[in-house]
Amino acid sequence: MTLLFPTPDLGARERFDYWQDVIAAQFVPSINRQLSDDCFDGSLTSVTKGAVTFSRIRSLPVEYARQRRDDAIDSFFISLSFCSEAHVQQGDRLSRQGPGDIVLYDSARPFTASFPKGDDQIVLGVPRALMLQHIPDVERYLNRTLESHTPLARLARTLVETCNSQETSPAISERLNGALLDVLSGAYEAAFGTQGSATERRHEQQVERVKHFLLANLARTDLNVDSIAAANHLSSRSLSRIFAAEDSTVMRWLWQQRLAASHAGLVSGRFQQVSVAALSCGFSNLSHFSKAFKQAYGITPQQLLNGA
Repeated sequence: MTLLFPTPDLGARERFDYWQDVIAAQFVPSINRQLSDDCFDGSLTSVTKGAVTFSRIRSLPVEYARQRRDDAIDSFFISLSFCSEAHVQQGDRLSRQGPGDIVLYDSARPFTASFPKGDDQIVLGVPRALMLQHIPDVERYLNRTLESHTPLARLARTLVETCNSQETSPAISERLNGALLDVLSGAYEAAFGTQGSATERRHEQQVERVKHFLLANLARTDLNVDSIAAANHLSSRSLSRIFAAEDSTVMRWLWQQRLAASHAGLVSGRFQQVSVAALSCGFSNLSHFSKAFKQAYGITPQQLLNGA
């Protein structure tokens, strides 16, 4: 096992810069940001078992934003969270994790991972071919939270922790990796279903159509449940029902996408003023926007714009 970030040997000003280099080398290049004013502290250990890399990360509050797709990066990430609060945004899906929850996402695609109360997780880097061998419909489960209370999720957590901590031969490691991925496949299938019935597929198509409509109309301040339903040829009741099946509401999902879009625009430099970011993403009240932004990202939009 290799200790990749020995904080006692580094000065206060060097720590976060070095941490960014470590994360880029161990995972993927990203734009990272501290979410607290404390002197940064973190530790990362990593070990390779067969074809899978197991990394244990602990740090003060931090956010990682990967902004570009890179198909040359050939792995998926599986995160077992020990954090009291963690968020991952990838594509149009925002997932939340608490202690014991698991999330799976694609390292080749843009994502934002935020740990507003501190980072504590085990991250597995799984080669794409190995993942698809055991979970061929992995796309269906990307960035969906596998909650810790289900029996199969608890079994998956136990396997992750066991594989991470036990010293085994390469052959045994490969067998354990396969068993872990098979359990995860079963856990995700039990939690989110297989390809499902025609009714389920129609439900998914409806949700995706509404989401595409909302992403294309983030700047509209007149959107509400009734107008969104009418634009997508649904009743308001049906619209609420299909989002309830995803443990959300259509307005909550829209709010999250607006916040994510404003954050991405400020980070990338597309927006040079907070007011422009707010209005471009459908926020008409700057005070409410700033308050919601800070609650989501641990920093005000103006502080982010100023590089705080």
